[in-house]
Amino acid sequence: MPAAARPMPAASARLAALPWSHEENSRMSDDAQLSEPKEAVLPEGGMRIAAETLVTERLRALRRALGRNVAPLDVVVRRTRPASRRHLFEEACDLYWNELSWEEITDEEMIGDRELTEMVFPGLLALIDALLPSGESGGPDRKRERRDVAHDFLLWLAARLVELRNAKMTGNGDHARIRREAQVTDELIDLIAYRLYSLTAEEIEELQVH
Repeated sequence: MPAAARPMPAASARLAALPWSHEENSRMSDDAQLSEPKEAVLPEGGMRIAAETLVTERLRALRRALGRNVAPLDVVVRRTRPASRRHLFEEACDLYWNELSWEEITDEEMIGDRELTEMVFPGLLALIDALLPSGESGGPDRKRERRDVAHDFLLWLAARLVELRNAKMTGNGDHARIRREAQVTDELIDLIAYRLYSLTAEEIEELQVH
């Protein structure tokens, strides 16, 4: 389905109601370019390697923290049709940018100097939950899940975090804005990993405490 035909997410509708245009936003500051929406394209080359390394290291950290192998359930049994896979991946990327932009404008989910990441991305996490449904037994519902789409988005998100960390190291862009986006993106990767690896509520609580 063409992008123009997709229904506007709630966050997009709220942004559209604000009293300035996209063109005016793009002229506000060159520093904002790093956080402007990028095309929904999977990373390639060196960036792909860096993103895959980040995801692998995150999985190893989860194994060490929990004392068990968390990967066995994360297996793609049924592949999503290419057109649907692309569409759902784009939807996830759109939700990331829309909900991030809304939070940057409103600071609705700020607690002190930090955001509550689960509240920043409610629509996106709802989509991830829909991609990774549970069956009656509590395990993954292999007939309905779209696990390969979740993998695609996690890789894209990891590449985004690599980009943000590189910007922090080089001092390019608005440092405070980059730091905030890097924080919520880093925590969002964890939240998606918990879902991919079917962590229990008790395990998630243990990880968040530590």
